[in-house]
Amino acid sequence: MGMIVVMTPRLPTILDAHLSAALEVAQAAGELVLKFQKEGFFVRDKGILDLVTEADEAAEKLIYEQLRERFPEDGFLGEEGAESEGTSGYVWVVDPIDGTVNFSRGMSEYGVSIGLRGPDGDAELGVIRFPALNKTYWAVRGGGAFCDGRQLQVSSTDRLDRFLIHETDVCRTDHPGAFQRKILKAHLPLLEKAMRWRISGAAVHDLCLLAEGRIDAYLIDRFHEWDVLAGWAIVREAGGALVGQDGSAATCRSPSIVFHNGVCGNQIVEALRPAVRARKARDSEADTI
Repeated sequence: MGMIVVMTPRLPTILDAHLSAALEVAQAAGELVLKFQKEGFFVRDKGILDLVTEADEAAEKLIYEQLRERFPEDGFLGEEGAESEGTSGYVWVVDPIDGTVNFSRGMSEYGVSIGLRGPDGDAELGVIRFPALNKTYWAVRGGGAFCDGRQLQVSSTDRLDRFLIHETDVCRTDHPGAFQRKILKAHLPLLEKAMRWRISGAAVHDLCLLAEGRIDAYLIDRFHEWDVLAGWAIVREAGGALVGQDGSAATCRSPSIVFHNGVCGNQIVEALRPAVRARKARDSEADTI
């Protein structure tokens, strides 16, 4: 693989150093993950309806060690358990393989996700490396969003019946721990009005498609910050926005989010409103019993 060239406006020194490191570490982790995918790996169950591979754990170890060595004062939060407190106010938020099921089945739609949360709680930068696709997406606050040097821009689609929407991952709905049946029911009014509705199985893939203007919105429920922080930085710098599915202000730690192109959010929230009202009414009745 060739060297990644960073094309960006002049940045504050701390963000410039962090971005360069994140790009380099994501490249190294991506090469390690791709090696596992080609040569084989062990898989084990992790919680309800989830799994982890030795590639996830090895990649997170590599990312943790390299970033801690360069930025010992920064905190770290990784999906596979690596965690440390810092003193700088900055926290690395990492998913070593987002889309592990895709990865384990030999698909290409998975990515190494490295985000940096700033002192204000929002994303300072995001780097996502797709090893099997040989693509790197990245963004830094105020510096634009890019894919291998090509600047990204979200779509301008503003009609609900023309929206191409991607949805959070869906698994078994008959499992006692599953919540997907409720989510699908809640999203049905929107599904019936949008032009197309798809699922890729990897939040990083969906968020990068949104930043490129290839889809118009991405809905996700019951997730972790490491699933979306890096992708949110890229979407935001490409002109996108996020909102709670009930229309409330949202962050990367909110329970249910609509990431969108900046012009279609209100229409999506309005289409979801009847189901949101019904769900709140049911929750209110349950609280009084």
